[in-house]
Order: sequence, then structure tokens, then C-alpha cells
Amino acid sequence: MVAPEVQGIDLFKIANRSISGWVPSFKMGSAAAPVKLPFCSQLEERLLLWLEYHPLVVNYARGDIDAQFATKYRLPIPQHAPFTIGYTFEDRSHHYLPDVVGMLAGGQPFIAEAGMEDDKRGDRNLAKAEAARRLARLQEGVFWIGTERTLTKRRSFNLVFLHARRKTFPAFADIAPALQEVWPWGDVASVEEVASRLSHQFPADLVEAAIWKVVADAAAAGHLLLDLEQFTLSRTLPLALLHPSAPVLVPSPLPDTLEPPPDREPMAGVSCAPVALIPGPTFDASRLAEPQREQFHRNLRAVEQVLAGAKQAQVAKDAGIPRPTLSRLVKRTKSLGRIACVPYGSYTRKTTMHPAFQECIRRLYVLPTKLSMTAIHEHTEMQQVATRLTSETGKPVKLPSYAQVRKEVQRLKMEPELVAMREGAKSVPRERESAESFALSIPAPALLTQVDEHTMDLYVVTPSGETVASRVHAAVLVCVKTATILGAVLALGPLKEEDYMRLVKVSLERKEQLVGITGCEHAWPCFGFNHITTKWGETRLVAAFS
Repeated sequence: MVAPEVQGIDLFKIANRSISGWVPSFKMGSAAAPVKLPFCSQLEERLLLWLEYHPLVVNYARGDIDAQFATKYRLPIPQHAPFTIGYTFEDRSHHYLPDVVGMLAGGQPFIAEAGMEDDKRGDRNLAKAEAARRLARLQEGVFWIGTERTLTKRRSFNLVFLHARRKTFPAFADIAPALQEVWPWGDVASVEEVASRLSHQFPADLVEAAIWKVVADAAAAGHLLLDLEQFTLSRTLPLALLHPSAPVLVPSPLPDTLEPPPDREPMAGVSCAPVALIPGPTFDASRLAEPQREQFHRNLRAVEQVLAGAKQAQVAKDAGIPRPTLSRLVKRTKSLGRIACVPYGSYTRKTTMHPAFQECIRRLYVLPTKLSMTAIHEHTEMQQVATRLTSETGKPVKLPSYAQVRKEVQRLKMEPELVAMREGAKSVPRERESAESFALSIPAPALLTQVDEHTMDLYVVTPSGETVASRVHAAVLVCVKTATILGAVLALGPLKEEDYMRLVKVSLERKEQLVGITGCEHAWPCFGFNHITTKWGETRLVAAFS
């Protein structure tokens, strides 16, 4: 596989492209002295970070470096470097150098490529990929292709955020043991909350730096209980770290081909994954007028396409929306939800009414007597506020007009909490929310579960020969985020406390073992690390199910 006439990269370029930057690899070096690996594009940088935080990747290096380059920059090189792969294109023999080669935990070699999907679908690049795929299969290894679709921006941003905080510092050795005591394995907490638990022992900046380093090391080891594809890391995001002895959480593998399946028509399958990328409450567009409703759906479609990875300029052109307007819509939708796509639905105009009058109207509106607008406008408390403001400012302050009071009351009617207090409701009604939005708002699998109970008309005979006349109750414990069945039980009556405990017990057992014991005809595709943790008197199930 070594071609002596093939030269590797020179000191400043890779495949005739200038080096854009370097990724420090703690996997190939150490926390104190990481090894720098070069990249020429953002997708190559994403691929290197993806490999750096893949728990099954033991080592990796560029496949197109030679001894001169490696000596200059003190880089690791593959055993056969440059790692040349031969392929045939247009009836001629060629060779090329892959981006990255390395070894997996099971001793399997791998070859990885990164590039734009349109470029990788070119005839020459397809021939290169086929040759690399064939070589990987001959060596009982794997071949990966990373594109802008599979190496997502959100995951890359999260990995860059963690990678910048992995380097060790002198005080980390003192803070780490104390951090383990206040943040045990499986405990779900935000960085802000954990930092507050140690604020009295160490400086706040060092504590937060130590927390992020622990989180980054756990992510590299496959023990961070968080989907980096769905959530952006922040100080307030709930996180959980699994025990070092727990099975590793492996990210979804990169594909080995971009070609469509031969002689098969694309079929629209049913997917359980949420198609929307906008978390938060949904919006009922049926109450809008026809022109506003059409504009809302147009804005929503454009925002969803941009959040899904489409180019903003092309989406703006297709939807007929000015590019600055679409950019502003995307930012406001991320912070406010779907209401930002409603024309004038999230914009408010500042009132000229004094805040003291607003507070008085708010207080009078929630009174149990349910005052009318006229009663609020003519109430003696409004006159007392005007008198007080006149004495404080030294200038005469007029009472708000009836129109101002009416607008303020109409604004208060849009707040569900205040309406519930005025009507004397027992609880505040929740906003209408789609199943997709609610599932996206859950930080991780198995943090929220529900029990579904049903009855079945079965003829049950006990081993002793007695007939059970009562209905059989069947119950399943379901993960709300992933719709995975974690456990299932049968009871000869309504569920009791012991039946719920049996559900929790089944959810903790290995599903392949249960399938074998009970003789199920089908597999139970549910696996992950799980245990029970008790915090402040509350029992909670922490798991990583898929």
C-alpha cells in the first residue's frame, strides 16, 4: 500500500490547500501537552473533533502527512505514511491520500473523509470513496464520510466549547475531589447550581473551570448524559455524568456511502424523530385572518428550513423574504418560539402611562370583585396615586384616560396567570403545546416518564387450576422524550404501589435477558445505563435509553 513516488503534504499545505488551523488532541497527547493536528476546512475540523470525542476511537492521525511534515510539527503519523489508496477512474489508475486514519477500541482500523456533500457526490470522489470502502472491508475495518449534513454545526459548537475547557490547571487537583462529593454520578444539575455548592470553598471562576473540564472529560469518555445534537451547552442546562464503569454512550456513526440504494425507489417512512427544531409552546394559527395565517406559515417554513441547515440566502430568495428580515426572524424564533413568526404577534409598543398607574390597574384588575373598566378608571386608588405622584414630582399629574385604562386591561387579559387569579381558578392553565415542542424541551431521555394502563379481557387460569374472573390490567413505563417502552407489567386488578415498583424494576433490567426468559417472539430494542438515585427525598430514574 506504500507508493514511494507519492509525496505527502508540504510544510504549509495539505493537498495543495493552505492549512486553516490546528486542533489540539488530548487523545493523542495529554491534558498538559496535547498534540496539534492540522485541518484545511471547517468540515475537517468538525471531523477531528468528532473523532476526538468518540469514546471508541483509540487513536487517529492524518493519512496524508510524511516524515518531513511530522518531524517539523512533532505529529504522529500512520504506520504506512503517506497512507495511499489506489483507485480506477476513467480506465486509468490513480491514488489519493485520505484525510484521517486510525484505530478503534476493538482493534479495527478506520478511514475517515470530510467534505461538502455536493463535492463528495462527484464521479471522481465516488470512485475514491469506493476504493477506501473496499480497503476498509478487506482490513475488517470501517469507512466514514462526514459532510455538512452529518457533522452538524450544533454538535461542533458544543465540542469546541468543551474542547477549549479541557486543559488542566494547578487548582484542578484540589477542586476535583470536592466536586465529586457535591455532584455524584447520575445527579442531574446545571453548572450554575453545582458551582453554587462549592462557592464557599474555592474561587468561583476556578470552580466553574473545573466543572467544565469534568464535563468535557466525561463527554470524551462517552459518559455525558446529553444529546449534543439537540441542545446547546450553557451554565443553566441540566447535565448528568455517568459512572466511569458504565457502558459508553456512542454517537450515531457517520455513513460509509452517499450513493442512493441501487434499483430502489425512495420510500417515505414513518419517523418518530421530531421534524421541528423550534422548542417551546406552539401557536394556533386558526384564529388568525387568512392573509396573516398565510404569512405566518410562510415565515415558519422559512425559519424551520434555516434551522435544519439550509442556506439562509437561498431560503430567503425562495420564500420572498428579505434576507435581513429572515435573519431577524430566526433569532427571535429561537428566543420567543413560534409566536415570533406571527405578523406583529411578539412586538409591543411602550406605553406612556406611569408605572405607578400600571401597578394600580393590575392590582384592581385581580380583585375578587371583578371590577369593570369604568370602575377601575374611576376608583379612588387611581386618584390617590395621582395625588402622590403630584406631591413627589412637584408637577400636576393627570389621571389616565379611559382609553388608556382599556388598553392596559386588554393587555392584562392576555396574561393567563392574571386571568386565572381574577376568575379564582385553582391552577394556571398551561399554554397549548405540540408533542414535538414538549419532547424537544426535555433535556435528556428518561428524565420524564409516564405510566400507561389498559385493561384486557383475558381468560386466566392459575397454576393451581383456579380461574381468575377479574380483568387483567397491563401497564407500561414509557419515556416521554423517545417513546421507548422501559418496562411492562401485568396485574389482576387496578395498579397498586407494588406494581409501580415492579415497573421500575423491569426498567432497570437487561431487555435481552427478559426477552430470553419470557420467550418473546420479537426483540426489545431498549438499552442504556440506568440506576436509581435519591436526591432531597425525591426518587428519580436516571437513564440513557434509546
